[in-house]
This record gives sequence, structure tokens and C-alpha cells, in this order.
Amino acid sequence: MDADRRQLLVGFGVGLLLIFSGVVPHPVFGSPYETSDPAPYLHEAVPEDHNRFESLVDLYNFTPESATSVETLSPTGQQVVDRTISSEPDAEGWLRYELPVCRDSMLVCDSVREPPAEFEYDEGPPQQVFTIIEADGNRYLFQTGVPTGTGLTDGLGDQPESTYIWIFGLLPFGVIVIAVQAIGQQTGQRRLPAVLTAGGIGLLVVGFAVPYLTVAGVISYDALSRPLLFGVVGVTLLAVGGLVWQTVQYAGSAGR
Repeated sequence: MDADRRQLLVGFGVGLLLIFSGVVPHPVFGSPYETSDPAPYLHEAVPEDHNRFESLVDLYNFTPESATSVETLSPTGQQVVDRTISSEPDAEGWLRYELPVCRDSMLVCDSVREPPAEFEYDEGPPQQVFTIIEADGNRYLFQTGVPTGTGLTDGLGDQPESTYIWIFGLLPFGVIVIAVQAIGQQTGQRRLPAVLTAGGIGLLVVGFAVPYLTVAGVISYDALSRPLLFGVVGVTLLAVGGLVWQTVQYAGSAGR
């Protein structure tokens, strides 16, 4: 196999990997934890002496006397209860803790892979998304899901940052890599296809590494996700400029 054909195959391979990177199980440029909006494993609680506790108990006809003892929960369930009630209350008196649950595709996990089975985290009736827990002699009303009919959405605006990095960055970059490789075969120009292919490999390497760097505590994904989006989109815009330049060169040479 000659060098030109080898470069073409590598370029096409890298381009396809970029194009399909947004649908692979591994979170390329994504958080290593399960993410959605609202937060998928968010725990909210109010103590019994808070007026919100009484109002919700009355609203949904709960029975505080039938509270679930924290000792009867699974170890993960006890962990989330302890961390929730130990948190600082917000302006409305709610105690909050979000449990990081690693994606199944992560080879290394610094948290748990499954949330506690005792709680309901999706949309459901109040009897499922609310639980009265007794811990340290006090009772708390826990909310882990969203009551039915509150208007959950599942549109593009609810997608994680990595989805936008793929749609506006990796996906078009992959198409551009394939396009410049194809045009390069006609013009004999090899530098730009080689540079963009190398750039695509670099994006894939960084994208696959980001979740593990987050798990290792090297980076904070929340702090880095927006700069990553702007950076990848910026690189893609440069690639668009390179494709336009190559196309103009090809059109000019073909017209002679």
C-alpha cells in the first residue's frame, strides 16, 4: 500500500470516528457521570420542623409515623441520606445532595455505578418520589424524583455539554477531514489533509481522556465543559476555513 492510499484510509477512519463519537457509549468530551436536566440523582430534604414538611405531608396525605428508618436502607441509601441532611440549607430551607453515578462505559469509577434502589429518580406519583426518612431521632421528607405532571422536558436544551461539542464540533470536523482527504487525492496536496487528520486524532484522544481526568480529580468537568465547547468549535471553524481554501485551490486548478 502506497503512502497516499494509507493516508487516505487513516483520514477516512479518523473522520468516521469523529462523526460517530457522539453516539458511542463512552462519553467523548463528556462527564463520567450520568447527567440530564433536572439532575438525575438529586436528593432534596426538609426536616420535620420546617413548614414545607408539614405542607407537603398535608398536601399528599403522607403519614410521618410510618417513616423509614435510615438503618434499613442500603449502604448507598444511607450514604445519600447522611450527605443530604449534613448539607447546608438553601434560602428556602431545602437540604440538597447530588449523587454522582458513573456511566456504565467508564472503566474506572470513583463513585457508585448504581443509585440506591429504595428511591425513585424519574417522574412518578408523589408516593414514589417522596420518602419520609428517620435519622438521628429526626424525620425528614426526601424528594428524589419529580411528581407526575410537572412538565419534564427532553429536548435539545436539556442535553449535556458533550452533545453540543459533538453536534457543532466533532461531527462537522469529521466530515471536513473526509472531504479534504478526498480533494487531496485529486489535487495531490497532502499537507492540509495530514494536518487536519492529526488534529482529529488529537481531539479524539483528548475527548476520551476528559472523563478519566475528571474521575482522577485532575480537572473539574463543570468548570471545563464550556471552555471545551468553545475550543472544539473554534478548531472546527479553522478546519472549515482550510476546507474552503482547499476547495478554491481545486476549483482554480480544474478551471485551467
